[in-house]
This record gives sequence, C-alpha cells and structure tokens, in this order.
Amino acid sequence: MAFDALPFRGFLSPAASSVTAALTWADQWRRLALLNTLVALFIVGPVVTPLLLAGGATSTATGLFRFFHLLCHQWAFRSFFVLGPQATFSRDQLSALGVDPYTFVGNAQMGWKMAFCERNMAIFVGLLAFGIAYAAVRRRRLRAASFMQFAVLIAPMALDGLTQLVGWRESTWELRIATGVLFGIASGWFLYPRFMPAAQ
Repeated sequence: MAFDALPFRGFLSPAASSVTAALTWADQWRRLALLNTLVALFIVGPVVTPLLLAGGATSTATGLFRFFHLLCHQWAFRSFFVLGPQATFSRDQLSALGVDPYTFVGNAQMGWKMAFCERNMAIFVGLLAFGIAYAAVRRRRLRAASFMQFAVLIAPMALDGLTQLVGWRESTWELRIATGVLFGIASGWFLYPRFMPAAQ
C-alpha cells in the first residue's frame, strides 16, 4: 500500500508525517529509477546488437533483433549502421548494392544495423532524457502536460510519419530523430507526473 494512502494520515504528528512523506518520496524515487533503467536498456540493447553481430555472437544478436522487432519494423533504410563507412543508407542505395532494404542487417563492408529504427531510438532517448530531468526536479512540483500540450508536441511526428506513410514524401533521418525525441519528451511529460507525482 502506498504511504500516502494510509488512513488517518492527517492526524499524524508533524514528525510522523515527515517520515511518511520521506518514505513515499523514496518509494517513488525507486519506481522512477527502475523505469529509467528499463528505458535505458531499450537504448543500449539495440546499440549492442550490431556490435554482437560484428563480434560473431550471431545467435545472441538474432535473439535481440527478434525481441526488438516486436516494437520496431527495423527497416535498414530507416536505421543507423555502425562500424561501417556511413551511418545511414537510402532505400535506393541498398537496392543498388543488391541487398534487401527491409531485412538487411549488415555486413563487414557496410557496417551493422541497430535493432531499432532511427525514430524509435530517438523516442526512447527523449523518454530517458525526460525521466532523468524529472528525477532531478522532483522536489519542485512539475505539472503534467495537458492533452492539448501533448497533442501539439507529438503533431510533428504524426505529420512526418503520415505524409511518409501515404507516399507524399520520404522523411530524413534528421526529421525522424527530431520528431522522435520530441515525442519521447512529450510522452514522459504527459505520463510521469500523473503516475509518479512528487511527494507532498
């Protein structure tokens, strides 16, 4: 049971109320630390996956690719590559090189693909950045973003993604990163203060 839900809290002595508030804050701090750790793992995992491929740990890397595929399409022309001559490839470049632009995971000449696309990586980076900032300012009351603020902040990603989806244009990695980070920050601002409010 959460400490702030204890009955008769208003009748406790000032010292007992301070202890209760400290315990509530510590409980919320642990939950926020756990959540930030989990989000960090969703950044580290996709970055480690291509390094495992490059190092020959194919079965482990394949398992990680399958796991992260539950959250991401992992298309090669929308993902970053590491340990190669360039960080990104267009669909036409990959096709011209004779590889499938959707399923290609990389090779020693071109580098190895991360297990998250650029936008998903940016979303989790934005979410972690907000989580760390929220941990730093929790003693000051931060109000959650309103529905309108949230809608305005995620609109760039929605516009970028939808215009790309219907074939009007192809997004760039810069836009996917910028709109993804904004979406991650907006999601954290909308959710964290509601589910993990600062202790009273």
